[in-house]
Amino acid sequence: MIDRNRLQQAEDWSIGSRQQRSGAAVLFLLILIGLLAGCGGAPPDDILERSGQAAIVFVKENSVEGNRSNAMRSNRDEYYPGSDLYLLSPIAPTGELSNLTEKFTREGRNNPRDYGATADPEISYDARKVLFSMKLNRSEPWRLYELGLESGELLQLTDQSVGDDMDPIYLPNGQIMFTSTRPGIVDEYERRASPLLHVADRGTDGRLINIRRISFNQSHDANPMVHSSGKIIYSRWEHLGSPNKFSLFVINPDGSRPFVMYGNHSPRESGSRVFLEPRELSDGGIVCSVMERNSPFEGGAIAIIDISKSDDNLTFITPETSPFNNNNRPSQALFKTPVPIIDPGSPVGRREKILLAMSPYPVNMAPEERVDYGIYVMDKDGKNLRLIYNDPGYNEIDPVPVLPRSELPGGVPQVIPMDVRIREGLNNGLQTGIFFDGNVYHRAPNDGQMRPDPQYVNHDGSLGQAKFLRILEAIPMPISRADRGGPIGNTNLEKQRVVGYGDIRPDGSFSVETPANRSLHMQVLDENGMMLVDQITWVQVMPGERRLCTGCHDSHTRDKIIDDLQVAADARVLNKASGQFYDSGFNNAQNVEHHPAARPDTMDFFDKLDPGRTNTVQAVFEARCVACHSAASPAGGLRLEVLSGDLSNVDEPSSIYETLTDGNGYRTAGGQQIDYATRRGARRSPLIWVMHNRQLDDPGQGDFRPMSYDHSQLWQQDSNGRIDPFLPANAGLLRMIEWVDAGIQYSNSARPAHSE
Repeated sequence: MIDRNRLQQAEDWSIGSRQQRSGAAVLFLLILIGLLAGCGGAPPDDILERSGQAAIVFVKENSVEGNRSNAMRSNRDEYYPGSDLYLLSPIAPTGELSNLTEKFTREGRNNPRDYGATADPEISYDARKVLFSMKLNRSEPWRLYELGLESGELLQLTDQSVGDDMDPIYLPNGQIMFTSTRPGIVDEYERRASPLLHVADRGTDGRLINIRRISFNQSHDANPMVHSSGKIIYSRWEHLGSPNKFSLFVINPDGSRPFVMYGNHSPRESGSRVFLEPRELSDGGIVCSVMERNSPFEGGAIAIIDISKSDDNLTFITPETSPFNNNNRPSQALFKTPVPIIDPGSPVGRREKILLAMSPYPVNMAPEERVDYGIYVMDKDGKNLRLIYNDPGYNEIDPVPVLPRSELPGGVPQVIPMDVRIREGLNNGLQTGIFFDGNVYHRAPNDGQMRPDPQYVNHDGSLGQAKFLRILEAIPMPISRADRGGPIGNTNLEKQRVVGYGDIRPDGSFSVETPANRSLHMQVLDENGMMLVDQITWVQVMPGERRLCTGCHDSHTRDKIIDDLQVAADARVLNKASGQFYDSGFNNAQNVEHHPAARPDTMDFFDKLDPGRTNTVQAVFEARCVACHSAASPAGGLRLEVLSGDLSNVDEPSSIYETLTDGNGYRTAGGQQIDYATRRGARRSPLIWVMHNRQLDDPGQGDFRPMSYDHSQLWQQDSNGRIDPFLPANAGLLRMIEWVDAGIQYSNSARPAHSE
């Protein structure tokens, strides 16, 4: 399909006449001239100076009419029949255009609504093949394919019957990484099928074998790319409580050490900004698209990120009239899918260019608005924006240069081999891995949570406010709505269960053995077993992995101390800079599932289909509280007894739950009315204050109003007068604490409650 000699030709890029043939194109160019004025003035006639960039592959997406895309959708949600891969050679408006996939997406189909669709092209390291996803017709899933650019031969790589395979990339070790909805769960927010990262080997016939899931997020993973370091950078939708955005994450190809790289707290003025489509620049930095969660037509601005620095080190290279730089004003253009290329014929300071898709039409969110992406190129600083190709009937997106990886910014990436312990763990069927943390008191302050006090004096005289660690696990939501259990309730958190507990050592370190291949998050607890700090991102550990961390919610700068950590031959952890061993190490990791308070069930408040269950919060009330808080004589006006009306409508929370979480039923000492239970945690919830007969988040007792009855008498206390939450006699109180600290969900079941 490609003349390999022609690939080596240096071509002058000049504006051709293709786009100028229609009246719509004239308006298009007039708008573009206005954009160029804001990008540094009129460009020279030549787009690139004899660059040698011989060809590009891109997607002509049949989505100009009825476009439904936004930042929260994956390919699975965006099937546009008649979307094909095209080759433009050379890269110029006068270049020869070839449809690479029409014989696979269109031949033998009489109805255009049943045409196939393609997406996500990626060029092989030797530039001889293109890897992509394709949906052959309306009834088929998205699968992975590889096309020889010279031979035209198509190889189908996956043939799954369940789930959609998308976003494939080549790894430098010969494997293929891609996203897939094979796990069969839906995201935590919009309940769409969640694509998650998978990695696979290639069999002797080139097809994918040994497919293994390596990310355990509960929402979407998207747009993986291989950085020159060998690490995978990708966009990840996080929705654990308040965060609800796509940040950039990094992970090793074997699934080890996933970590947020950029965007969790950036920028300050936008809580829903998302970072998509990352690509590596020649200096190792990242160019990406930036938009809001619900940006129209899945477009926004283009920005450059210095990944060596913390959040807010962001440079926009598109005009302020593109969303969403530092404002939410109506846009004059939309940008997406940036890809760096090198123009060796340009002046030294301007050799790096950005290929991208742009639509020049204003967007104000009105229903009649349109989009028309074309392929453009601009300098790395956003100047000299020039049109390469546009067909007004299609959206042209995802341009990728047909060049060997050695000739692209970043070059050929390093190979990161699989961790030996992970390989052994997978081969031996190991079900756990280990998290080590050097000091929970070392944490960044930019997530709005408290910093525990290492000098805090506990009831037993010990120092350090952080005493315990609670590990919680996500309850994945199945695609079948009937299997998702009861309603979540008055919370922005999702369904979870407690996996177990571990100790935080006197030096602030911990080492815990947890289930592998799960979505976990951790909570730092005080001596009363109540949350001080909540980890607001899902974490995971691979089978056999020993994961080293340096702090709790730590900053990027501090996390460089990871280089000072060394695992000794006896599995203790040494800080080489200080010459000291941590109290915790891999030699004394605690299996959290073996803790006496660990249990396999969930923290449901109540189960209307099985009201006699003994493992709910309501069951604790029935056993301990209803004698005084009955319907006939509710002490303090608070009824905790279930009425017949509470058993109706299984899709709604009980009236008692509503009273505690959304009724402003507690009157403070100052006369304010606040909720008994809040998703801010047990230490801040009057329900738990009452159980301890004191305010737990304020030694001054500014809000606590003593009751006529001392409820702390319900629970067993130690010699210091402290209620130990882990005593068997206090299991009911611990269940209440866990329920509040997890986020006051009404139901945490992932299947119909009556089946438990």
